[in-house]
Amino acid sequence: MTAFLLAAAGLTLVTLLPLWRSLLAAEGAARSWRMAGALAVVLPLAAGGLYTHLGRPDALAPPPPAAASPNPIEQMVQRLADRLQRTPDDADGWALLARAYEQLGRPQDALPAYAQLERLRPGDAQVLSQHAVTLAMVKGEGLSGEPEALLRRALALDPQHVPALGLLAAAAQERGDDAAARGLWLKVLSAVPADSEIAGQARASLRQLAASGR
Repeated sequence: MTAFLLAAAGLTLVTLLPLWRSLLAAEGAARSWRMAGALAVVLPLAAGGLYTHLGRPDALAPPPPAAASPNPIEQMVQRLADRLQRTPDDADGWALLARAYEQLGRPQDALPAYAQLERLRPGDAQVLSQHAVTLAMVKGEGLSGEPEALLRRALALDPQHVPALGLLAAAAQERGDDAAARGLWLKVLSAVPADSEIAGQARASLRQLAASGR
């Protein structure tokens, strides 16, 4: 099981690295880390859920050097996708499938799964915020437009939803709307433990806003 968890953690990093590179290239390191960090907060680990749903931790054991075999994670994801065609009202399954595609670096394939999830869970702020992140990754244009609209819908459902608050705060700070960013980061601070990593990120962003003097 330890090997499985290590593989799952590796898949998370594979998913995040392309997004971090695109943000850094587009905006510069000094400003982009806030958005990348906020996006990282809301990308959950899918491989553990797949294990629970479909089983076979032994599938992650590396094959003998001379033997070539299909990617076991890809196989598990395809099994889940096939099953969901027969059980389209399985919201938990669609959530796992969307996150699995993200872990595999296939965010465009996750979008139909999020569409199904929104149909099955219309009042779920987490679904909307995750959908926003994935859509932003696919579009490659940040959170402006439809992704930001999804995040605002999430906040309308749950005004204390930390992922949406953090993402909108980072987006506001990136575009120079310091007043909006300050208010959103303060809401993040009020909603999370004071010693949490997210609180530390919020305090750092507030210090940057104060230093900018705008």
